[in-house]
Amino acid sequence: MDHWSYPLDGKGDCEDYVLEKRRRLIRAGLPRQALLITVVRDLKGDGHAVLTVVTDRGDFVLDNQATKVMGW
Repeated sequence: MDHWSYPLDGKGDCEDYVLEKRRRLIRAGLPRQALLITVVRDLKGDGHAVLTVVTDRGDFVLDNQATKVMGW
């Protein structure tokens, strides 16, 4: 069973990173409803969590497996 938590030592899995990114963006002033935790399949076909940010310029994905912010 997977446990979602904030990374306490700077390490974690994709769900932990999503929670931390979401928390930091909310603290920075982004509206909570614009930050969606999205479950997708990674390149291996495994379940993977990313943060989708909904903006007036489109939806963007923050993924700990990618080095760039990507459009949905």
